[in-house]
Amino acid sequence: MILHASLLAIILPIFSAILIYVFGKYTEKYVGWIATAMASLSVCMILSMVTDVVEKVSIRDTYVWIPSIELKLGFVVDTVSFTIALIVAVVSALSCFYSIKYMENKRGQTGYYASLLLFMAGMIGVILSANLIQFYLFWELMLIPSYFLIASWGVSKKRLTIGFKYFIFTHIGALFMLMGILSIYAFTGTFDLPQASAEIPPTSILTVFALLLIGFSVKMAIFPVHTWLPDAHSEAPTPISAMLSGVMIKCGAYAFARILLSGFGQTVTQTSDVLAILGVVTMIYGGLMALAQTDIKRLLAYSSISQMGYIFFGLGVYSTMGATGALFHVVNHAVCKSLLFMCAGAIIHQTGTRNIRRLGGLADKMPITCAASLIGALSLAGTPPLNGFWSEWMIFSGGISSGKILITTIAVVSTAITAGYYLWFIWRAFFGTTPKELENTKEASWLMCIPIIILAAIAVVVGIWPDIVLTVLSAPF
Repeated sequence: MILHASLLAIILPIFSAILIYVFGKYTEKYVGWIATAMASLSVCMILSMVTDVVEKVSIRDTYVWIPSIELKLGFVVDTVSFTIALIVAVVSALSCFYSIKYMENKRGQTGYYASLLLFMAGMIGVILSANLIQFYLFWELMLIPSYFLIASWGVSKKRLTIGFKYFIFTHIGALFMLMGILSIYAFTGTFDLPQASAEIPPTSILTVFALLLIGFSVKMAIFPVHTWLPDAHSEAPTPISAMLSGVMIKCGAYAFARILLSGFGQTVTQTSDVLAILGVVTMIYGGLMALAQTDIKRLLAYSSISQMGYIFFGLGVYSTMGATGALFHVVNHAVCKSLLFMCAGAIIHQTGTRNIRRLGGLADKMPITCAASLIGALSLAGTPPLNGFWSEWMIFSGGISSGKILITTIAVVSTAITAGYYLWFIWRAFFGTTPKELENTKEASWLMCIPIIILAAIAVVVGIWPDIVLTVLSAPF
């Protein structure tokens, strides 16, 4: 049953994407609803595995794929992969639903939804893969449709250039990762997710670790390999920005946890000071850059860089509390950043501007968007009792327990930057004087508000009852 559900969670969006692209022109009016239904079925397939996961049953089901090199095709379902795959699927399904109104009357509907579903399938495939080659193939599947979503449906005339930059950066990162994967195979004779890095010679293990780390860091947009993210995330259509920032970059965090923490634990321990410093530098840099933005989507994009610094720090300190907190923050950031991008999309859709300085007084005109934006912003600023508070508290507790008092103190102090740029955005957009041209602004369509309400509700519920996630989630070592 587990394997069947895992396969269906990936096959359904792939098969649906093909059918939509081939036959969607005959039902173009309903293609968004069809895509949403198929994405929702994928969510149901993943949810069907919850009983085994809650009971802490880790299941690895495989099929023989290429016998000559003992390569198997299969999926691993445990506390980590289940939780991350579920949030990927939920955000993707909500993005499909949000797109029905947001992308209304835009050209190429069938290609858009087909690409979105393939993008979703690639991410879920990465999370559930049981071997490194399969992991890499899904990693590339994740890249190709997301490139077309930026290059074809981007919001400015620079979309081709920005899409190409995104493709080059992330593909080069993937090539570093591939070199690390091939090195693992050369030393161990297996592509299975690494459990025995002791077989890699001590003289080579740091090189293999570095190759994988570079590949994952590019996807996570860790400083200094972050420069693709602000352009790509602000250029993409808002539903795709929610997926890029909300869940795609988390695939790099998942890879760090699944491959480096579980397979290269000793090397992570040896390099933890460097990793922690990189995480804090990324936090501060992303936060300061967000403070300087007047474009809503670029502010949120730089915020994502900062938030990935939190996750990188939590994983890098190599403590059970820190790693669990980092994985919990993967979930919380996915919820809240997707929420904030959708709120930004609602503002842009209703006002026609992305410039924060041209906004004001929208609280009484867009009350749902205002309340949801406040929930997302306060959560990522670490305000109790919202969900972001708990994961940040666990990350910093992990830093303290690992003995990194000074660097953790700097990290805690840097959270004031997050509060600063979010509160500035909220105040400027929703309070103060309403510009004359925005006096007739109304709340966004219910088709856009429903995903916003769902994500805001998740943020509140998980904040009040964090065990709903933590009962399942645990560090992968």
